[in-house]
Amino acid sequence: MERRGKPVGFMIKQINNVFEKELNERLKDTGITSSQCAVLDFLFHTSKEEISQRDVEKGLNLKNPTVTGILKRLDAKGYILCVPNTEDKRKKNIYLTEKAYDIQRKMEADRKKLDKELTRGMTKREVEALRKNLEKLLYNIAEP
Repeated sequence: MERRGKPVGFMIKQINNVFEKELNERLKDTGITSSQCAVLDFLFHTSKEEISQRDVEKGLNLKNPTVTGILKRLDAKGYILCVPNTEDKRKKNIYLTEKAYDIQRKMEADRKKLDKELTRGMTKREVEALRKNLEKLLYNIAEP
């Protein structure tokens, strides 16, 4: 009898669950969660000068209520400032604070360590191929 492998989506979900749990544990002393870390990471690495909540939603493929909650918590913790847009008062621009920059190095180091653990035993070529294939998967399933 032929054994079939687990569905790809199911394996990605399992990997995500373990990754989030481990990253949350490593970030515990910073007071942020893996979801908050993802938003901060997006803000650190975006090239736009003015970033809105909608930009975060699109960039991370998240829904409005999810991003609203994450931004409120990051604002309350002092990692971001939400400032009304000068041209459109309905929009708020999001800015990183010094407190966010203070933890950036730790966040990135923790994520790099986890990436190394995830790809342990893989060559650089295999890691690059994995990255390209994951980008294809994301492109195939993400909203345009």
